[in-house]
Amino acid sequence: MNQSVIIGTAQRPGTEAPCADGMDVQRTGDRVTAAVVDGAGHHPDTVRYAGIAPAVITHIGAKLGGLAGLITAGQMAHAYDPPPHVSAVYARVEPGRASILWIGDCRAYGWNGRELTRFSTDQTMGEFLRMHGDVPAPIVEHHDAWARLGLAQASAATCREARLPEDVHLVLLCSDGVSDQVDQAIWRELCAAHADDPQALADAIVAAATADEEGYRDDATIVVLLRLGDESARDRG
Repeated sequence: MNQSVIIGTAQRPGTEAPCADGMDVQRTGDRVTAAVVDGAGHHPDTVRYAGIAPAVITHIGAKLGGLAGLITAGQMAHAYDPPPHVSAVYARVEPGRASILWIGDCRAYGWNGRELTRFSTDQTMGEFLRMHGDVPAPIVEHHDAWARLGLAQASAATCREARLPEDVHLVLLCSDGVSDQVDQAIWRELCAAHADDPQALADAIVAAATADEEGYRDDATIVVLLRLGDESARDRG
């Protein structure tokens, strides 16, 4: 099999156990599907669900697409009372195409060798206020921690989707324990230093996730997908 994607993954539990992040990567021929989820809190139901949902998303996504994966995993949240709140981000990468879907505040970034771009938009109350109201910055920033949507609300209307440019050769999916605790300048430095080694990049980014001012470290999870080009697509042609 001609592998068109090289995979790197890393996770570091936070200061409050147990870890409520989850991730999974599934390779199906020359297609790779990946998912990262981030549960709110550390209730046993949230931790259990966060461990199950990523594989459902990647496996359904490989066959029926990411929207079906997110909705299917989202319906599983209703097996719990109450349903856990879990954000999710999904990527599907294959020769000639890379796309993402998400719900909540997990993030997707891309690196083209020069610039790091965030391709997802957090579905938080803070972001909602930025878009729809003239609200003072401190209030907006306070509400950035309030996710408006999660997998339990996943539908065609609530999930967001984006296709990545062809020149993006690194796709990075992460929980907010990474995006909130690693400075963007460090992201760019590490992407430049480890552009050809996704596992080294994943390890370095998670290691760079530091504690906040109160000494709290959130769970940190990342999946890095290195696109090698369209050789396999040309071979089939």
